[in-house]
Amino acid sequence: MLLFVGALLMVACATPEERAARQAENLKMVKAAVGNQQYKITINSMTPMRGANTTVMGRWLKIDGNNVDCYLPYVGRDDVPHMKTRGEIKSDAKLEFRTEMENYNLQYQPSKKCGVITFKASDMGDDYIFKIIVDNTGRARITVTPRDRDYINYEGSVYGL
Repeated sequence: MLLFVGALLMVACATPEERAARQAENLKMVKAAVGNQQYKITINSMTPMRGANTTVMGRWLKIDGNNVDCYLPYVGRDDVPHMKTRGEIKSDAKLEFRTEMENYNLQYQPSKKCGVITFKASDMGDDYIFKIIVDNTGRARITVTPRDRDYINYEGSVYGL
């Protein structure tokens, strides 16, 4: 506990120049990781299309070259009603897959101090459109739009692999 308080005091006592230098270094790391398609976003919260913001722990989205490793919770409704088994309904409560991405696109928006990443992924008959906005602090906002289901938003932090 004492170490934690000491660390907080050191951060609080940092000069504006030191904070700016840390932010610049973080931005450099985030840009390199995102540009090389070698990063992981750890998720802190999710906001379903029809619901409230919820805290999330232990979930992520990882981009490794042309592959996406998705381990995210999902809350939403199917737009196309059909008969499902209990197992299919249970598996709809998560987005867990590893697959190749299609149409990966990264656009930097210097005026907004962020990068916008878009790509598509398919897994076992489901198609997903991902939009990730990464700001200069390393925060990421992810929108996942499944075909025939509600979209969902996630927020988290970007780390290089």
